[in-house]
Amino acid sequence: MTSAIPNRLPSAAKYTLAQLSNLLPVTALLYDAWRVKSLSLLTGEDFTLEREFALMLEWLNVQPDQNFLDVGTSTGNYARAVAERGAVVTAIDLSKPMLTQAQKLTMQPNITYEQVNIEALPYADSSFDGVVVGASLNEFFDTKQALFEMARVLKPGGKLFMMYLRESDTGFGRFAQTAFKLSGIRFPNRDVVAATLLQSGLERSRAELRRAVTLELFVKTGRTSVTPSDPAERNLSRAAGKPATEPLT
Repeated sequence: MTSAIPNRLPSAAKYTLAQLSNLLPVTALLYDAWRVKSLSLLTGEDFTLEREFALMLEWLNVQPDQNFLDVGTSTGNYARAVAERGAVVTAIDLSKPMLTQAQKLTMQPNITYEQVNIEALPYADSSFDGVVVGASLNEFFDTKQALFEMARVLKPGGKLFMMYLRESDTGFGRFAQTAFKLSGIRFPNRDVVAATLLQSGLERSRAELRRAVTLELFVKTGRTSVTPSDPAERNLSRAAGKPATEPLT
């Protein structure tokens, strides 16, 4: 049974072409056909959704009394996996078609879907025990602001799990990624992501790298260590909009 999805989007915001493509109903309908095979294709190994979920849930150690935020939920895969452990999940996306499809696929009553922009979360500081992000980090308009917002709403001791495609380690790989950047797809540098989160007191706890695929866990310890020479001072953040042209480094 579906219910009304609250629209909590800001009155004005900028989006990448990749984000705008997710507003199309056809994208929502075809999304899971890609998502179920995506990590196997990108890693060159048998990396099923079940394997991805198992790793995420093990690292997060989800408990039934916890509150989680699923950022860029798309069709709700991460939200349902976390909710099956008994946690209460707020699943957000800027795409109404994605959220509608997610709601159709969801049986758990402990998931709430909301239309929200990650760069302006309408939630109080320290609202969530955990935040999960599945690949959406590659599409945000302002990556740095998105990371700050996710850190802000995490409780002390809270955990952030992210799966994303990182910047290539080779010159040829970075050149190949350039074509995707024109569509608004960003490839964050892992060191820059870690240094940016450290400004908000989050430290990297675990990580697995499978080719370009990066799975990372950060914990909000409250300790910060940022100097002007830190890579977080570089321009991590903004895609150039429609289309995106700035490099994400």
